Formats: sequence, structure tokens, C-alpha cells
Amino acid sequence: GFCQAGKDLRLVSLCTEQIDIPAGFLLVGAKSPNLPEHILVCAVDKRFLPDDQGKNALLGFSGNCIGCGERGFRYFTEFSNHINLKLTTQPKKQKHLKYYLVRSSQGVLSKGPLICWKG
Repeated sequence: GFCQAGKDLRLVSLCTEQIDIPAGFLLVGAKSPNLPEHILVCAVDKRFLPDDQGKNALLGFSGNCIGCGERGFRYFTEFSNHINLKLTTQPKKQKHLKYYLVRSSQGVLSKGPLICWKG
């Protein structure tokens, strides 16, 4: 649940933190096979996420580490290594980026709707 710089990325730890993300990015939750009980918080360029019909996601990846603030990850493999998403298979963003994260009216970040990946 920690990035390479040792910063905590677990939703349970970050749910009340103010997280600055660039315009055009969304907070999403990633699941690691090694930490099934935790959701890791990631900032991902929404152009690389599907629309409501599960389509139109650009190929590739663009993400930032919300733990240490490192920006500009262009490959999901590189990003998953940075956030210590220990994967047993070839990392595919579709398999591991699971949820949109939403903030309640009280300001608490929580698991939102599933990301609808098709195909």
C-alpha cells in the first residue's frame, strides 16, 4: 500500500486528505492481488479511462502518484512498479484500475462506481 518513496496510498489512510490533482485527471482505485482488502488511490488522466458505455478510452496510460507527487507516468507497467502493485501477470490497466473514487458531502473519499471496461 506504499509507493517507492514510502508514501501511503491506501484509501483508508487517504480518505480524509485533500488531494490535489491536475485538470483532466480523476482519482481511481486500484486493486492489488497482494492486498485484496485495500484500494490504492491513483490519479489517472481521464482520457485513458472508458466512458459510461465502456468505450473510447485512449490506448496507453497517463498517471501520477498521489503519495509522493511524482508525475508523468506514461506506462502502466512503470506506474504499477512505482506504487508497488505486485502483479503476477502482465499488468493491464483494465484489470487493476477498478473503481472511480468519489468524495461525500462530508469530504470523505470513498469507493464509487466500477470502471466499466469493455473488450
